[in-house]
Amino acid sequence: MAPRGLKVSLKNSAPCKLVGSGAKKHFEIKHAGASRGIRLRGLTKRLQTCIFSDGEMPSIAKTSAPPAGGHWRGADGGRRRGRAVDSQVSRLSDVSCEKRYSSKMLNLTRMVFSALSVRGLEPIVGQRAVCSQLHRVGTAADVVCYDLNTNELVVVELKCGHSGARTAAAIKSGNACTMKGPLRMAPDSTLNRHLAQLAVTHHLLTSEAATMRKLANIGVDGVRGLLMYANDTSVDVYDLDEWWISKAGNILSKLK
Repeated sequence: MAPRGLKVSLKNSAPCKLVGSGAKKHFEIKHAGASRGIRLRGLTKRLQTCIFSDGEMPSIAKTSAPPAGGHWRGADGGRRRGRAVDSQVSRLSDVSCEKRYSSKMLNLTRMVFSALSVRGLEPIVGQRAVCSQLHRVGTAADVVCYDLNTNELVVVELKCGHSGARTAAAIKSGNACTMKGPLRMAPDSTLNRHLAQLAVTHHLLTSEAATMRKLANIGVDGVRGLLMYANDTSVDVYDLDEWWISKAGNILSKLK
């Protein structure tokens, strides 16, 4: 069982929050007594501009199996289902285990929670906001879990679909591309793009000194990162290794 007070600590210590809706949705740092806070830029768009290459992903990387079920058919079916799964996972991560598994879920949502359970990961909170005020960047961890085996937190980056070749590099002028800046030695692949996103999200959370002290005081022994791909045939996971963790601060410094 997760330590008492863990959920409250994570929620109350969030340095920013998501506001607005639709195209106007964004993260803001709130200030006491102010009706509006500091507006932050989204992490994904900053990575696209500053870190990812200008190449085009090859067809083997973009090809994915169509979503099962007629409701998700169509040109935008995969995206619509992905948004629906993200929303369900976020909402149900915040409730008790008993209430979660008695709730109606999409099949892909149930697969995600089953995969977490198999690994001894208990969801604690969904869409936990993190940011860097210095770099004016904000994002959210899709799910923050507690590892029942190691007493660590696990920041989970969830991606639906992406069943194509995740390690195939982007192509420009017939050549395989690498990423920019501190990742110039890494191929610009779907997998590496998502690991870069997870690395920065993990870095932003672990940089919250006050939050980390509170977590240590209630028995949390550290914070790991996990990238999870979910589709109709499988749920695949990739650990955030030390190389990516060591690069996260340098990636963030390029996002100004």
